[in-house]
Amino acid sequence: MTIDEAIEAYLDHLKAARSFGTARTYATGLRHLRRYLASCGVPPESTEVNALTLPIATGFVTWLYDYLLDEAGGDPQKISESTKGTYFAAVIGFFEYLIIEAQLLPMTMNEYDTLRKVFARAAKRQRRDILPPEKLPTREIIEALLREAYKPLDLPPDTPPSERRRQELIRLRNIAIIEALLSSGMRVGELVRLERGHLLHHVKGAVVKYAKGKKEREVLFSDRAWHAIQTYLRARQDTAQARPLASLPVFARHDRRAGSRILPLTTRSVQNIFFELASRSGILEMFHLTPHTLRHFFATEFLSETGDLALTQYALGHSSPTTTRIYAQTKREDYRRAHRHVFGSRGGIKIETMEPVEVDVSDEASGHGE
Repeated sequence: MTIDEAIEAYLDHLKAARSFGTARTYATGLRHLRRYLASCGVPPESTEVNALTLPIATGFVTWLYDYLLDEAGGDPQKISESTKGTYFAAVIGFFEYLIIEAQLLPMTMNEYDTLRKVFARAAKRQRRDILPPEKLPTREIIEALLREAYKPLDLPPDTPPSERRRQELIRLRNIAIIEALLSSGMRVGELVRLERGHLLHHVKGAVVKYAKGKKEREVLFSDRAWHAIQTYLRARQDTAQARPLASLPVFARHDRRAGSRILPLTTRSVQNIFFELASRSGILEMFHLTPHTLRHFFATEFLSETGDLALTQYALGHSSPTTTRIYAQTKREDYRRAHRHVFGSRGGIKIETMEPVEVDVSDEASGHGE
């Protein structure tokens, strides 16, 4: 059964089990799901239901927020929480129908539990002038992700050279993706559209190209990210391609179906990369890590270091400063560091001339004696 056929079956089920009104309301949320899947390279009209993996399902959360934010002109205050909640209810209801009632989607109970938790958090009404704590990763989580990505290959000795090279290209690409997102704050949709001709070698950055009518913007990479990107591109040896070098994607597929062709990644592919690394490193058990997580981390670190809201807005490519203000909250780490500095054992407010106050806590002094 295709995804489109499953959606129609689910809407028929709603009409029978609940009401025509519910089916009509949920149909709008499921149209958004169709748009999201198409943008991920998963056409719902021709893709089988079992292609709906956990990372694809949870990726809808970020996509919907970005979509609604764009519809609201970049102002998160204009996003209707009730509308957003209805869309999430429609989609999680669809997945519950596939997994439990129709048994068309084979997910483990752990995967199903993770799916429900992600959608429950996303549907929760929350202020849009702050960044929810569960959206911001700690430095420990970022370090765990990097350690997992940088691990050397551990392949059997009899692995063919061609397969060894393919696996090493995947490893180098994943490192470059994480370092690039971490130091530039790019959206994953911007990252997958980058071409080699967009790279700015003189400043170690890139020009992010948009569709007609939108201004392009410049992003910068850290020295480590730039080195990772160049190491990956040198290992790819793109000069063997017939196409102009400048038109080739910076980040390419290395699955067996791609073969020797240099094909661009999709946003879904990058989401799958993060899901796999988070699973292997144990991050998934304590934090819902997505590519967009690194954008949150970049924004908070950049604003914390510069203290400049307008500059952070420029770095993120936000059209409205309202969107950027969610990062203006003081980070818990900054608060703890400052508190230790002011009131800790090495800091503190010292009044040298005062003698310690002696407090009599006897029953007689407190008035409770016999």
